[in-house]
Amino acid sequence: MIKEKETLAKDKAENEFGENELLNGLRRIRIANIWTVRIFFTVFFAVAVVALIIPLRPTYSDTEKRELSKFPEFSVASLFSGEYFKGMDNWYSDTFPARDSFTDINTRITMLFGKTDVQIHGEVEEGDAIPSVEEVTSNDKENNVTSSEKTEVSSNADISSEESSQPASSSPVSSEAPPQPPPPTTQTLGALLINGDSAYEYYNFSREAADIYTDAINRAGILLNGKAQVYDLIIPTSMSITAPDDLVATVNTSDQQAAINYMHSRLAAPVKYVPLYDMLKSRRNEYVYFRTDHHWTALGAYYTYCELMRAKGTEPLPLDSYVKHEFSGFLGTFYSSSGKLPQLAANPDTVYAYQPPMTNTLSLFDKAGYWYNTTIISDMSASSPSNKYLTFIKGDNALSKIDNPNLADGSACIVIKESFGNAFAPFLVPHYQTVYIVDYRHIGLLDARGLAQLQADSGAKDIIFINNISATRNKTLMGYINNYVR
Repeated sequence: MIKEKETLAKDKAENEFGENELLNGLRRIRIANIWTVRIFFTVFFAVAVVALIIPLRPTYSDTEKRELSKFPEFSVASLFSGEYFKGMDNWYSDTFPARDSFTDINTRITMLFGKTDVQIHGEVEEGDAIPSVEEVTSNDKENNVTSSEKTEVSSNADISSEESSQPASSSPVSSEAPPQPPPPTTQTLGALLINGDSAYEYYNFSREAADIYTDAINRAGILLNGKAQVYDLIIPTSMSITAPDDLVATVNTSDQQAAINYMHSRLAAPVKYVPLYDMLKSRRNEYVYFRTDHHWTALGAYYTYCELMRAKGTEPLPLDSYVKHEFSGFLGTFYSSSGKLPQLAANPDTVYAYQPPMTNTLSLFDKAGYWYNTTIISDMSASSPSNKYLTFIKGDNALSKIDNPNLADGSACIVIKESFGNAFAPFLVPHYQTVYIVDYRHIGLLDARGLAQLQADSGAKDIIFINNISATRNKTLMGYINNYVR
């Protein structure tokens, strides 16, 4: 009996001890949960407060190489339509402090979960329906030319040529470098398709932007008719040329060939259109586009130069006539915008640049009215992997020129371009005494006058518009061209 009592007492003590341990364990868990919640909300509110500190919010993304969203301007209309709050949401998420670092971390984490070689980065936008060529009648062309000829840009209507600095060829050469321009307004990349070690940009056709572009080109043809010949070159992007056809057939990207044909069909008689699509497609197995960057290579630009020369009835120079430079280890905009995917970094691009045989001197025009001498092809051997495309004509400058010391016949051309034109312009140098290069995205910051005045000053007989098709879907960029053609 005594043993039974001792056993019962022992069991009771053990049960009480077990219950106490359980209660203590539950208390510890509850306390840990309370502290977890406290720490979470402390960090959450701390991050929220830090994110609201305006000076910490970035305005430019080095990774994506673009300006970030700006805080929206208030208006009653935008408030009631919901656009104001939508703009605030875009600004808050797009300019979050350390966004590039967080994007890079997110990409590397997702790579740990076994992503396939074919990936999509960014939001794919639906393009407009592309009208067939048959829908664009000859009457439409005539109406386009008439409306283009009459169109004036109100923002520049009050600016006269006397009020602006003139890029006179007699201006002295400055010994000091020109001041750095403000951050550029550039073409931003859309969604990316990643296929193994190569990336491609989706293209979504915009009929409104395309019409602004062709209207401006038609107006240039009319404006300079009898004074200069206007040429138009529209460059397809790698998605349509080097991406595997079976892969492109499965993704939601607009038909670039159909879009180019549509824009070509709207061009009027004074403009000479130089077709490039079939030529580049036939050379798709050559190194005509980068894999980690949205630009074409200098080889693709050379083949395009040859097509232009044939359209002019001129014999192009052989490629081996130019001085070849090579810069390996290039990781371009696709690599940055994808969050620096290791599969792209594993196989970097190489930048080949071709220097005109007669000169490597490029002159940049600055706001003080001086020409500053630099190089057409710059040595980028020691540059960062992302900057090697800057070897071509020092990147995107509002106005520059190249003088050919072997010619004195007064011949000149004007190249109106975005960044695809950088690799193209050097090939023109052997054919002209002076090659003027205008970046329509920046020229308004330097010279308030339009194309007609530069043509009159330079005596240029050839006006060459060269744009990649992705730029022609951007209404803002096409508005810059529209502003300049006057």
